Amino acid sequence: MYSKNLMIKMDSLYKSFGKIKALNNLNLEIKKGELLGIIGPNGAGKTTAIRITSCILKPDSGDILVDGNSIHQEPIKIKSMIGYLPEEPNLYERFKARDLLNYFAELYGVPSNEIDGRIEELLELVGMSSRAEDRINTFSKGLRQRIGIARALIHDPQILIFDEPTMGLDPATSNNIREFIRKLKGDKTIILCTHYMDEADLLCDRVAIMNQGEIIDMGTPEDLKSKIHGEIILNLKLESIDPPAALKIKEFSTVEAVDTDGNQYIISLNSKDEIKSILDVFHGKILSVNTKEPTLDDVFINSIKT
Repeated sequence: MYSKNLMIKMDSLYKSFGKIKALNNLNLEIKKGELLGIIGPNGAGKTTAIRITSCILKPDSGDILVDGNSIHQEPIKIKSMIGYLPEEPNLYERFKARDLLNYFAELYGVPSNEIDGRIEELLELVGMSSRAEDRINTFSKGLRQRIGIARALIHDPQILIFDEPTMGLDPATSNNIREFIRKLKGDKTIILCTHYMDEADLLCDRVAIMNQGEIIDMGTPEDLKSKIHGEIILNLKLESIDPPAALKIKEFSTVEAVDTDGNQYIISLNSKDEIKSILDVFHGKILSVNTKEPTLDDVFINSIKT
């Protein structure tokens, strides 16, 4: 049953490359106007899933409905509905920025009387009006990403897909790209594939965690973080692991879980009340200590481990 509120429905997708299984019975629903983040380790199947959605690849089996249209029956129509920015946008380097956007506007069938205005609007949006007559091969990676976003938007698509849009960019440029995405939120249905957990936390309505071609967890950033034990995470780096001390701290009423990573204890607490007493247990053995609230990094690491 396909709901009118859904923009994308992935149904039982399988895809292999030789002996490598990229997607393994992938099922995912994305609502209209939603910004969905997809996170996962390298090789989880994120890029394969969005390339199939964009009708660049075909699945071995299964289907995707995009606003009710099957990728098997309406690939051309679906391509016209999607603006896709890959991690490394393929831009024709000898084109000037304005000419590149004009070329893709014509390719997507934008009415000729709307093209100039659309290009000016997008150049302004991505802060590239002053570089409109410069060739692509003179642009930094960050500027290429900006033009890539403008190219993805040139035909005013209903759906935008961003694959690692800030990978390898400096912090200032990354923030600019995130601001562009934030401006589009709600107006478009957006899929954001990212390795940056803070980016997913900041921008996304929901986050899907992928591993080995499957969705292993999904929810709002707040819901996912609430699954991590405790409100506070206490990290203790010690000279060496002390098993008797670990048993002792498990008896504290505020301690919900204790994990180790090398010579580091990761202690989940439901309050700060007993932190001093816990530190006293390890007196003289602590190299460093810090506390933090659970993040999507913690959710991601915990999901992949389990």
